[in-house]
Amino acid sequence: MEVRVAQTLADLASSTGGAVTASVLKRTLLRKDPTFSEADYGFRTFGEFLRFLADRGVVELAQGPATGDPEVSLPEQGDTASSFALLRSVVQEEGGSAALSGLKNAIRKRRPDFSEKALGYRGFLQFCKAAQAGGAVALAWDDDADDYLVTVA
Repeated sequence: MEVRVAQTLADLASSTGGAVTASVLKRTLLRKDPTFSEADYGFRTFGEFLRFLADRGVVELAQGPATGDPEVSLPEQGDTASSFALLRSVVQEEGGSAALSGLKNAIRKRRPDFSEKALGYRGFLQFCKAAQAGGAVALAWDDDADDYLVTVA
């Protein structure tokens, strides 16, 4: 659930360019998944759910325009270097080379809260391209696999 909230929040923040309130976030979560309910996760209110996520560092809360409707944002994720190092480490464990399609799952086995969206990337491919630009990995299209191949640079 944390990943869904982070992805939704990242999408909202990039599309609106402004602050995202708790009420807007909840409406968007319900639009994406009409069965969403914070009660399914043991919380009585959405605000209680958000405070739990804030305590775990998944989101940050700030005073909103209305009482009881705080602004919700993703924490500053200036530490992309550690995420690039995680990517490189997982690729090394895969024998120094891995197909892009299964790589995100391999990373999440090591760090379940991983989200490229929380780091400011729209998708996993964009994250890997940034890791390549940072020298952590190399990325090349493999016609035989019909997928990108990520290798240790």
